[in-house]
Amino acid sequence: MSKYNHLLSPIRVGNVVLKNRMIASNALPHFLQGPETFPAEPIINHLAYLARNGAAIVTFADWVNPHQRESFNEDGKRFPMFDRNDPSVQNYFSQMADAVHFYGSKISIAMMHFGPNGYGVCAEPPMPKNIGQDMSNGSEIEKYIERLMKGDIGSIKEITEELLMEVVEQHAERAKFYQQMGFDMATIHMAYRWPLAAQFLSPLRNKRIDKYGRSLENRARFPLAICRRIKEVCGKDFLVEVQISGSENGGITLEDTVAFAKMAEGLIDIIQLRAGTDTDSHPTGYNSVEGVHLTLEYAKAIKDSGAKVLVEPIGGYQNPDEIDEYIASGKIDFVGMARAFLCDSDYFKKIYSDRVDDIVPCIRCNKCHVPSMTGPWSSVCSVNPVIGMAHRVKQMVYSPGEPLKVAVIGGGPAGMEAAIVAARRGHNVTLYEKNSYLGGQLRHADFSSFKWPLKKFKDFLANQLKKANVTVMLNTTANPEMIKEGKYNAVIVAVGAEPNIPNIPGVDSAFVRTACSVYGDHVSLGKRVVVVGGAETGTETGMYLAQNGHEVKVLTRQDRLATDATPIHYVESVRNAWASLENFSYITNAKTTRITKGKVIYQDVDGNEQTIECDDIVLSGGMNALSNEAIAFFGTANRFFMVGDCEKVGCVQSSIRSAFGAASQL
Repeated sequence: MSKYNHLLSPIRVGNVVLKNRMIASNALPHFLQGPETFPAEPIINHLAYLARNGAAIVTFADWVNPHQRESFNEDGKRFPMFDRNDPSVQNYFSQMADAVHFYGSKISIAMMHFGPNGYGVCAEPPMPKNIGQDMSNGSEIEKYIERLMKGDIGSIKEITEELLMEVVEQHAERAKFYQQMGFDMATIHMAYRWPLAAQFLSPLRNKRIDKYGRSLENRARFPLAICRRIKEVCGKDFLVEVQISGSENGGITLEDTVAFAKMAEGLIDIIQLRAGTDTDSHPTGYNSVEGVHLTLEYAKAIKDSGAKVLVEPIGGYQNPDEIDEYIASGKIDFVGMARAFLCDSDYFKKIYSDRVDDIVPCIRCNKCHVPSMTGPWSSVCSVNPVIGMAHRVKQMVYSPGEPLKVAVIGGGPAGMEAAIVAARRGHNVTLYEKNSYLGGQLRHADFSSFKWPLKKFKDFLANQLKKANVTVMLNTTANPEMIKEGKYNAVIVAVGAEPNIPNIPGVDSAFVRTACSVYGDHVSLGKRVVVVGGAETGTETGMYLAQNGHEVKVLTRQDRLATDATPIHYVESVRNAWASLENFSYITNAKTTRITKGKVIYQDVDGNEQTIECDDIVLSGGMNALSNEAIAFFGTANRFFMVGDCEKVGCVQSSIRSAFGAASQL
């Protein structure tokens, strides 16, 4: 029997029995859905994957307001739309429910309604189209709030009570449809102030003076009407879950949330507790501390109040030891999870067999959420290479043949992953690393406090090398002759990349350092440091130096920092982090033209030459693939692969996937 008896224990909710306490919140890789008007097979397979991976409840998201399917390329309109009136389409929803039920799990339909076109909780300006794209300076949000304060109501009108009742019925009708398709429950999105129900709950958005505004009782009237009507139409055994923000800065208070939970008794079965913003509900290393969960406080407050609803915090929960203790001590009833299920395909199996050390840690990059606001939403997982490919991975990964002797050159993330996968497939693997340590470009995480999720992943890979019985040769620079003499059957080269040195006069001076060289050696730098290059690496390096007492100024040629970082949650987390550092500043649209002793000269946005005095200069100009060094190993073994940055400079996600793909061919 597993030691996690509380986490794995079944629970009865009315007449519905849930197999354990883990709920897979709505986190669908949107790119799995093509132009079909029915749920595509990859979508169904992904939901079945979540059920197989242990979720007691699997959540599928849907819009409620009836409108036509929008163009894929329009901002914010990349979610699947289905023709539910077509009986053949309905068959696919039934298949979806059956696939989840096959593993003993329940399936919930998560419903979001943003109000009829042109209407909101109050009269207000329309939301900027690009509000989710530029989170680095908040300019669009600030302009929007300024218009609100000035009373510029624009084209958004206050929704009438008649229309509100229509919205209530739309929720109930949609819930009934999914119940007929075999779904077990509905999840209503009332968080972050954006869905209509959330707009009513939040005093930051709700300025009404009628029976739907001012007091909490009035603000909760419409959200509770939705839940009440769903219960009336679908019956008491059709469970209702709501997602709400436990507290907001200047808005909903924790006392409000506790009172709402009591009001909801008999109408809501489970209340999922999120943070006040979607950024804080998707924590990264910047806005969280390991082992500290913001939403746990919300859950405990509701439990202590005696409210007769089951509570489910969400946001960064992955450690089963912590979760089991929270349930055992009565602080929570369930735990909501999204990234935890995505980053490890065997999460449940490892919990059940007490193999917690083998659970792949989430690095909190949030690429599974929205990796790009301009390109395709190809939601991926940086640490799980098969996410998004579960429907075809069996055809792509062959069964291993006879055991081979395999050499892996390089101990960065790509090299470690390739070695682990090859060893697990039964091969005899030796990994060569020229340094005295493993990790490659992830080494910097050892020195930067806000990169603790990445450090956990680096250390996890190193530990898995040991468990896979990979022979690791540190302080060993492999060369083609060595590999030839070793008579290896296959060689996987993962020698990485080297810093790109921009063509700037003075860049080769002794007082100029590269970003990767200052981690763990910041004491060798003077007080005043200029970082040339403000992409994600340069920005993080500047923050690291500022946290260690240096006065830092970052120069970037772009119009904002960290343009290459994952948008929305990640970028906003970075922005909030650097805003708290008084000794961190930056200049945008700055082209560095030359470097001299103690000075950086740059051209500003108007073309004028400016000078910054400093003690040291740090370069962050990207990386160059060590392709030639890798190609030199061709011919040293029968099979040859290049993976990670030496093949193409990328990120953790691209490195892990390329390594997995190569090793899976052996």
